[in-house]
Amino acid sequence: MIGAVLTLICCHLVLCCSPVRANDTESETEPFQGLKTNLMFQVLKRLDEIDQRISHLERRIQSNHHVATAIITDKLEGISDKLERINKTIRQNVGTYYGSCHEAPAMLSDVYTIKPPASSVAPFRVYCEQGYRKGGWIVLSRRFDGSLNFTRDWIDYRDGFGSPEGEYWLGLEKMHRITSSDYFQLLVHLKDYDGTVKTALYDEFEIGNESTGYRLHLGPFVEGAAKDSLRASAGMKFSTPDRDNDEHPGCCASYYASGWWYRNCMNANLNGLYRRSDPHNATMNWFGFRDDLQGLKEATMMIREVSS
Repeated sequence: MIGAVLTLICCHLVLCCSPVRANDTESETEPFQGLKTNLMFQVLKRLDEIDQRISHLERRIQSNHHVATAIITDKLEGISDKLERINKTIRQNVGTYYGSCHEAPAMLSDVYTIKPPASSVAPFRVYCEQGYRKGGWIVLSRRFDGSLNFTRDWIDYRDGFGSPEGEYWLGLEKMHRITSSDYFQLLVHLKDYDGTVKTALYDEFEIGNESTGYRLHLGPFVEGAAKDSLRASAGMKFSTPDRDNDEHPGCCASYYASGWWYRNCMNANLNGLYRRSDPHNATMNWFGFRDDLQGLKEATMMIREVSS
């Protein structure tokens, strides 16, 4: 816009200051012609200075706008963080709990306190996965960095260990109480050391009570590129190094240094040692991931009511 104005002014000045042709009725003297030319350049110089000042002001306005926007954004983010901390404090300390992760705030994966409606167990804390497949997933087991030791005895696996904020095993008794209250699907989410992610989805997942050895009931395999590697464990009791419930002549749990629903012995063990490989295949593994028992980097078992 400013450039267009300058162009028009320049054209006007050039026309006004052009020498008078021979056929004009009047002629100008040489001194007057020089004065007009000098005036034209003075005006152009002044207009250029004005243009520079306007450009400088525009840059300052733009800069101030960005600064103001950044300040407002920071303030809003700070308010959002404070509200979330308040919400978490209320949930954890005031006694708020939900019937399941499906009832917890949508799209906010976090630790919540739940109490299954048909269960007599006291409310307990779980990690709710709300960002995957429409959310509502109760995380039963989560491993991602090897910081938690899964070589445990029967009591630990029964009662649970670790923390929902990090790696943890919810506990067989809680798994039983949850799954006996409704109809659940099981989703197994896996990642290897190359970053490849695969899943396996099952219907009719349920864990029996302690008198059954926390027997695994597993319905049909629904879908997933990780394939059905848990089938060999279906119908089996849970085994630990100090309580052998498998069908193998030896003790699979001792051999693989972890508790699991072993048969003779297994095609999957998400509680195995956290390592990329092992000469005895005592790794956190899932055979169908790539048709071997090489260790995985991440493994999560989570369940959700079918009605969710």
